[in-house]
Amino acid sequence: MKYLPFNKIQLDQYSVIGFDMDGTLYDEEIFIRQVYASIANYLSDTLSTSYEFIYFWMIERWKEKGSSYSFIFSEVIEQVGLKASEELINDCLNIYRNFKPILRLHTNTEKFLNEISKEHQLFLITDGNFKLQKEKFNSLKLEKWFREENVVFTGKLGREFYKPSIRATEYIECLKNMTKPVLYFGDRNIDEQFALNAQFDFVKVENFNYFWDVN
Repeated sequence: MKYLPFNKIQLDQYSVIGFDMDGTLYDEEIFIRQVYASIANYLSDTLSTSYEFIYFWMIERWKEKGSSYSFIFSEVIEQVGLKASEELINDCLNIYRNFKPILRLHTNTEKFLNEISKEHQLFLITDGNFKLQKEKFNSLKLEKWFREENVVFTGKLGREFYKPSIRATEYIECLKNMTKPVLYFGDRNIDEQFALNAQFDFVKVENFNYFWDVN
């Protein structure tokens, strides 16, 4: 595996390019702000407490801990001095998992996908709740660039398929009988470890200005 800065990539050496979704193809904070607003509205009504406190506390906690942190709902309830019942936590999780976000790609990302899809096959592997990840995929209109047979929602297959496991690659049609190097874009350390395990070259996306020069 090679770890590549974006301006050192020579795309013509690859025929297949892969992507993570959250935080890679779009700004995940947009989704987080939308879904936490819905949860804060529910909790403020249910607990008769401040919407603003709940919303901004969750946003700051997310920035500190990340999306994989599983105690954020129980902690915010306790922050307002109440016991975090299983029922309340499950209600928050249901709002989160059934949320229908309104998302769009960064302009640079869309231009990049338009350009590379002319001469490369693209694939996508994304972890998380299947229903929610599919809602994000649909909202972003990613079917324009990613064919169904080259998309894996690992949440549909089971947690043992989550990155950094490479088991999901077995379900990617364009990776079958692949002889050329493969390039993978992700934003997290776990994406880098996945690329290492799969022997893919890797680019870490740290901001969406990465997707501006495809020469």
